Amino acid sequence: MSRLIRGELIKLRTTRTALGFTAAVAILTLAIVLITILAGDPTTIADKRSALAVGSSISALLLVFGVVGAGAEYRHRTLAPALLVAPGRGRLLAARVIAYGLAGLIIGVVMTVVTLAIGLPLLAGQPGPDLGADDYLRACGGGLLAIVLSTMLGVGAGTLVGKQVPAVIGTMIWIFIVEPLSNLIGHISKFTIGQTATSLGGDTGGDVLPWAAAALVMLAWTAAFLLAAALVDQRRDVA
Repeated sequence: MSRLIRGELIKLRTTRTALGFTAAVAILTLAIVLITILAGDPTTIADKRSALAVGSSISALLLVFGVVGAGAEYRHRTLAPALLVAPGRGRLLAARVIAYGLAGLIIGVVMTVVTLAIGLPLLAGQPGPDLGADDYLRACGGGLLAIVLSTMLGVGAGTLVGKQVPAVIGTMIWIFIVEPLSNLIGHISKFTIGQTATSLGGDTGGDVLPWAAAALVMLAWTAAFLLAAALVDQRRDVA
């Protein structure tokens, strides 16, 4: 299993996709921190914590990263050679999920450090109460959890669909159209992937669940997609 994980990590390191998404995440992180603090004028605890909660925002981009990575196996027909080396689709899927989860964690840690390095000096000049240790834990630790789970969920979604372009398009429609429209139906929006990631990252924007409940819902979403992907992939023709 460790060899499969190393193989997936090598593929990640040697393709331009990971580099491109990392650059996009870095730009998005800088934009969120600078705009939220400099233009948003945060003065409350919730506002200041939201300014550091970049994990809830970049998790959507890393979800797409997982979708693209998993879908590429089918688009470029690299799944068959991988199965010849290591028969067993379940093990290969598990290795890919772990590898992308680790990649998401590394990217998330780097972006969290960047956020703190830029955000803390800027927040120091803002009026109002200072953030406490639990606020930093929610913004940083919760954001990392949202990033890792979102990236793994993306691998599940990409594997489930089995075609890269439709998977990416479907994911974008889900994130930017379906989930926002769910606000029109009672309070179900708080159970969506985007809003649970928002709550995990310490942001309080919109209708969100308590942190612990959001963590359970996000775990449920991730587990559901990965289980469905494993079941469908077992019955899919490699060719």
